[in-house]
Amino acid sequence: MRSVASLALAAVLIGGPAFGACNANLLSVEDWSARRLDDQNIEVRITVKSLAQKPIRMLSADFGFKDALGGHVAADTFDRDITIPASASVTATKNWPMTFERLLKLRHDEVVASTCVHGVVYEDGTKEEFK
Repeated sequence: MRSVASLALAAVLIGGPAFGACNANLLSVEDWSARRLDDQNIEVRITVKSLAQKPIRMLSADFGFKDALGGHVAADTFDRDITIPASASVTATKNWPMTFERLLKLRHDEVVASTCVHGVVYEDGTKEEFK
């Protein structure tokens, strides 16, 4: 019973499914920001650059934030129908509840942002999955 609880806690601490089998290099994080919208919501913006040689028309991918000690801060998924031209950058905007307000409290240099691509459909119809 203890080992099951330990495994569950470990999954939560490392970010859960956002850090499962994936390609962590297909999208590189160029920048991110977080700002308070009101007493209940924050806006998170993340700019990523596609390192793919072909335009992307569909994406199954997560992004996440860890603190300077490697602790999970927050994570979310990209819009599945995001389009990204080959070797170009796009910015995704998400509104989150104040549950993730720690992202507002940390200094920018104390946060590491990362991506995890599970699958992609390119404009030419080819598909790649990372398992």
